[in-house]
Amino acid sequence: MTVIQRPKAYRIDSYEQFMAHLAQARDDQELTWAEIGQRAGCYLQQAHNWVNGGAECRARRLFDLAHALGYDLALIPREDAP
Repeated sequence: MTVIQRPKAYRIDSYEQFMAHLAQARDDQELTWAEIGQRAGCYLQQAHNWVNGGAECRARRLFDLAHALGYDLALIPREDAP
């Protein structure tokens, strides 16, 4: 019997929670800030500041950071969210 696993989904209710999740993903993947910056198309200091609360980033950069860490963002109606 083959077990099909659903991808992990995260319900994130705040900007801070989103950034904390990205910081944890970076730690889990053992990536450097330089690698994240390169993947996200920004300077490593910018990525570090955004994820660690030194500055807030624009919505476009949220997608870039998520993609750099192997995630996609989705809008799901609240009634359908896990």
